Amino acid sequence: MAPTPLSSLDSVIWRIDADPALRAAFATVSFLDRVPDRERLSRRLSWAIADLPHFCDRVAPSRFPGTPPRWEPDPEFHVDRQIEWIDVADLPGSDADGATDSHREPAVLDLATRLAATPFGDDRPLWGFVVVTGLPDGRAALLHRMHHALTDGEGGIRLSERYLDIERDDLHVSDDFVPDPFPGEPAPDGTPLEMLTLFAAERVGEAARGTAAATRWTLDGVRDPGRFIDAGVATIDAARSLGRQVSVVDTARSPMWTQRSNERCLLPTTVPFDVLRRVATDTSTSINDVFVTAVVRAAGAAHRAAGHSVDELRVAVPVSTRQHGSNGGNAFAPARALLPTGAGLTAGAHLRMVSTRLSALKSERSNQLMGSLSGGAELVPTPVLTHLMRRQTATIDVVTSNLRAAPFPLYVAGAHIEATYAVGPLMGTPVNVTMMTYDGRADLGIHVDRGAVPDPDGLRDRVVDAVSELSAAT
Repeated sequence: MAPTPLSSLDSVIWRIDADPALRAAFATVSFLDRVPDRERLSRRLSWAIADLPHFCDRVAPSRFPGTPPRWEPDPEFHVDRQIEWIDVADLPGSDADGATDSHREPAVLDLATRLAATPFGDDRPLWGFVVVTGLPDGRAALLHRMHHALTDGEGGIRLSERYLDIERDDLHVSDDFVPDPFPGEPAPDGTPLEMLTLFAAERVGEAARGTAAATRWTLDGVRDPGRFIDAGVATIDAARSLGRQVSVVDTARSPMWTQRSNERCLLPTTVPFDVLRRVATDTSTSINDVFVTAVVRAAGAAHRAAGHSVDELRVAVPVSTRQHGSNGGNAFAPARALLPTGAGLTAGAHLRMVSTRLSALKSERSNQLMGSLSGGAELVPTPVLTHLMRRQTATIDVVTSNLRAAPFPLYVAGAHIEATYAVGPLMGTPVNVTMMTYDGRADLGIHVDRGAVPDPDGLRDRVVDAVSELSAAT
């Protein structure tokens, strides 16, 4: 297969990875009731990625200034190179002998945060698994990490649908399956002159297609003059919407979470999914509204407990733009909103205010334009790009993300998945809270910069308390 360029958004995410504070890998930690079968796991993953874009590719640097990096086939790819097996006793800080809660094994959680912060090499694809064995009662953990340049969280969920089973002994992939990720011989890259000619031809083709489309649109507009008026109004509306997102230059609103460090911790917790669903139903809001309200309410309570008053926090809420049937890549808009922390508000009133502001955020026309906006970033030097990105992430107090997995039990290579906690990327922000709903559970992965948040455990406990307050209010 011939090398293909990264999309504009994926290229930006990959380039800013040079700055450790902006590293964009994300991970999940799944706790299992037993050790998965090694051969089944390898065979199932081979089948799962066989036709997914770029899961057998590595990233090669751009050949010419102003052009994006390229996906190229990894000539040494084998799925077993992407899976590492580790015994928990070999991990620093292991508490395997005395642990009473296998879902809070500190060595496993620390490993997950280290993996999320470790840069991917350019010698293999941007994903990998780590199986940790030796947990109490024969349990195990499956850590999965991917770079955001490969796909987003929703894309990761779609990958998991391919290698997970709904029964412990589900033999979905036959024993005689032989993966062939590279059908045929890879096409030659060509000489630099040939590649430059091809690049120029592609740009000319794009310009020609754009001109043809504009001509057709103009001729149609002559026959229907009202179209010009409608389009003008829509363009102004879209420009204003985009401006509201990219023109945020003031600092984050938290007076307490101001420091930044490279120290990370993951605090897992779980709340009943039925509670979130009931609150959302009773208040005519969404489950995501309830989740985000609980997070900002907890953050406000944490500030007040430390003697800091803050009325609003700026929350980043990724808005999915994924089309039905699409696989891989990134399909989200990094939208931001100022949300009240709940000071002086009942839980019910707080939820209604947050729901109203999130509804307005999801309807912003800029959500569909953010990918196009990143198209000009190839012309910006990487140091300048990372500086600009740091300025934007410095405006954010909290990142929230809501991922939906199956509402029934799942198995991986014969092992039952008991719980899954996500390690969402911080990218220069103090807190990322990602919720994974699965089999009647809402598992929250609270990923914290220890240098910014002085009491991570208190923040986690207050999130649970906030869910209880919302439940009691309805």
